[in-house]
Amino acid sequence: MTGIIAIAAGLAMGLAAIGIAIGQGIIGARAVESIARQPEAQGGIRTTMIVAMAIMETIGVLTFVIAIILTGRL
Repeated sequence: MTGIIAIAAGLAMGLAAIGIAIGQGIIGARAVESIARQPEAQGGIRTTMIVAMAIMETIGVLTFVIAIILTGRL
């Protein structure tokens, strides 16, 4: 049973990290593209991008907490 918990914690962290990295890459690319098309909207685009990235990082921290809780059960 302890092996399954360890695998679950590893998968949770790994999949969350991959998902967050892909999402932040897409958001960053789209934000740069949007700013290049409309430089006057730079402030609003940057603010929205930072908020979206902060939400994704929060998901990563929560996944880390879940992984710690799972490994605490070993």
